[in-house]
Amino acid sequence: MKSGIFSLFIAVFALSGCAELAGNYKRPDVETYDESGKIQTVTNSQSFEAGIIKSFPDIPIPSSHRIDLEKTVIFTSPTQTMGKIALAGRGDADSLFRFFETQMVNNGWSLVNSFQSSTSSMYFAKPGRFVAIIIEARGKNSAVYLNIGPE
Repeated sequence: MKSGIFSLFIAVFALSGCAELAGNYKRPDVETYDESGKIQTVTNSQSFEAGIIKSFPDIPIPSSHRIDLEKTVIFTSPTQTMGKIALAGRGDADSLFRFFETQMVNNGWSLVNSFQSSTSSMYFAKPGRFVAIIIEARGKNSAVYLNIGPE
């Protein structure tokens, strides 16, 4: 388990570092086909959010928060998907803590440990996977970082 935690943090820091070194983040275009069969380019942020949510169907996203696409990094390979999902929105840290405490377990995750304060940490595991959740209070707003990786 300790090597899994170490691997998760190494992967997240590496992915975060790559995003910062690349300069300004530019959302990739998504190509779809319209009714006549012509290629149509879509850059709608909602479609990107939907893709992230689809990549992690067992990770709950509170309705009070939106995915911050500028701070979110996802890595997908043929065998696994991992990364960092950044959320921003209105809501107190205590309610978010209770939300994740309940919803993660409802989605089959086991709570490994947690620390609750103005910056709370929660750690969950499933066979082969690990999630670290950081909740930061920012007045009436809050930020959440979900680091998802191999166990």
